[in-house]
Amino acid sequence: MEVLQPGPDHLQVVITGHVDHGKSSLLGRLYADAGIIPDSLMAKVREICERQGKPFEHAFLFDAFLEEQEQGVTIDTARTFFAWKGRRYSILDAPGHQEFLKNMVTGAARAEAAIVVIDAAEGVRDQSRRHGYLLQLLGVRQFAVVVNKMDLQDYRQEAFERVRAEYSTFLEGLGLQPAAFIPASARDGENVVRSEGHMPWYQGPSVLGCLESFRTPPVPERAPMRFVLQDVYKFDGRRILAGRVESGRLAAGERLTFWPSAKQAVVQQLESFPAGSRPQSASAGWCAGFTLEKQLF
Repeated sequence: MEVLQPGPDHLQVVITGHVDHGKSSLLGRLYADAGIIPDSLMAKVREICERQGKPFEHAFLFDAFLEEQEQGVTIDTARTFFAWKGRRYSILDAPGHQEFLKNMVTGAARAEAAIVVIDAAEGVRDQSRRHGYLLQLLGVRQFAVVVNKMDLQDYRQEAFERVRAEYSTFLEGLGLQPAAFIPASARDGENVVRSEGHMPWYQGPSVLGCLESFRTPPVPERAPMRFVLQDVYKFDGRRILAGRVESGRLAAGERLTFWPSAKQAVVQQLESFPAGSRPQSASAGWCAGFTLEKQLF
């Protein structure tokens, strides 16, 4: 296991919302307008769309990324990465369909901020509410609500205000206050990275501007050690427990209590991969692996 360390210049963001409300399109437009996507890749996607006889959509960019993985593009099936003004962002485009709700929870559980996307025409749907509940449950307090597809509503302010009023009432019942409600059009690029002038009545931040305003929360290193177990790997005769230190510090020789079994065992040593010098400890926010002095199952 490689010990992965977080930092103040790294923010993890989850993009949530009802299915087909434009999450992937918003993410694709964000990357394109911020200049993060190479021109050659943009040209390739446009060529594929023309060949297949369908209009170009920014959501297709991530299909292209999947094809490009073996050629060195650093984006996987669930999570994308980019850097902007000296800060690194990890962004998960969470599935919007109800059947994949558990996948949204997996992504949001590690998020430090969120973007909730709502279609201006369809308005607040069941998944919009479910995702709000989950953000509250998982403790994600930094988030913005993007009212997308404003182009299909002729950029009318009343369409935006209708969605904002309904979702604000719902969020207030959960004790949540979004950093901003942003009227946007992923198709036209309105208020994603910059304003194109279609909605002079809106004077708030863009989606990227809102991401810049989010802060990385302080790491709870002085709290009691709490480790979320992700998996157990059998490697060279060792059983390596892998996961993330949520608080405190994990070190060799420490006695751990496992829940819900209440069994106890002592940490033998921390492991690293590729093999090399073993780390002595792992702080809150780090991903790590370790072995035990006695085996627990």
